[in-house]
Amino acid sequence: MSGYRQVARSKKAQDKTDAKDGAPPKGAERGRGAGRGRGAGRGRGAHHEAPSRRGEDGLFLPLGHPVKHTSYDGFSYPVFCPEHLVKNRQLFTPRDDDVIVATYPRSGTTWTLEIVRNIHLVQNPGLPADHPLRSKDHKTSVPWINSSIQGGHDLDKTEAPRVMKSHNQYIHLTIPRENKEFRIIHVMRDPKDVLCSMYYHCLDASRAFDYQGTFTEYVGHFMNGHVESDSYWNFNRAYLENKEGYNILYLTYEELSKDKISCIKKISEFLGYDSISLEQIEEVDKPTRFEAMKNTQRPLSGENVTGKVGKSKEILNKDQIIELMTQTRSKFEGISTKGHIPETYLTEG
Repeated sequence: MSGYRQVARSKKAQDKTDAKDGAPPKGAERGRGAGRGRGAGRGRGAHHEAPSRRGEDGLFLPLGHPVKHTSYDGFSYPVFCPEHLVKNRQLFTPRDDDVIVATYPRSGTTWTLEIVRNIHLVQNPGLPADHPLRSKDHKTSVPWINSSIQGGHDLDKTEAPRVMKSHNQYIHLTIPRENKEFRIIHVMRDPKDVLCSMYYHCLDASRAFDYQGTFTEYVGHFMNGHVESDSYWNFNRAYLENKEGYNILYLTYEELSKDKISCIKKISEFLGYDSISLEQIEEVDKPTRFEAMKNTQRPLSGENVTGKVGKSKEILNKDQIIELMTQTRSKFEGISTKGHIPETYLTEG
């Protein structure tokens, strides 16, 4: 365990107290990055800048964020995402029957991928034993869109169906316009729960992010988009606007939690299957229950991962909840969301 991890864990009790005391984010008070502009004037037109190192103010370059990162076109990405993979041009050839699960981090990516993978398996019982989707290892079965070869499988040599995942910004999907049947499943989660999950993710992945602030400071950083994958609101807004006209199915984490069976039916239909039987639905449902997945999927194995909707109410104080609710209303104003933003995102619930 790293020195930082020990410090971070020892501060947990104080962090929880900080979260409940109603104090504003300390980063905003002291100027440690929670209230700063995007990297001292670095605009959206910027291309790739050097990977992270700490500046004199203790924040990581190039954008002045409290977590290690790299930057493409002014957007923040984790340091392990090199530019040519983020922009993924010519790394694989999109097919009409492909599907990408595209999400902001901590929004139900792994859960949705397992549902999609298992739907394909029950609908295609004749898939060869060595087909990637047969593997429970997501590096093999549902690789990142950022890599053409993962788990020993070349995506362009993999027979259908293919399933991929992405935390890429909408503008970095770079899917050719002619691939109109290419499917994207976008999953969104309540920003209050995303924030708390991302904070614990920073602690669990301390080598990757090296976050050394408190929880109350992290709230401010999240509000300003100075975290792992930039702004939650800008990321999701771009997918909701869908200016390129991609074929997108919109889901929410809360919808999956409340009525997974209906979501399984909806996803199966979106994938192009005419029907799915009750027996097949049960075959998909059982291995994708949270407790079953926590034993098989590493992203769900952390001690603070519960999968519970509304867990943030036990962590955030009332002022922080109201601030997040207000920002959600403001950032999503003026877009046609077709009912894809639940009322709970906009309330204290």
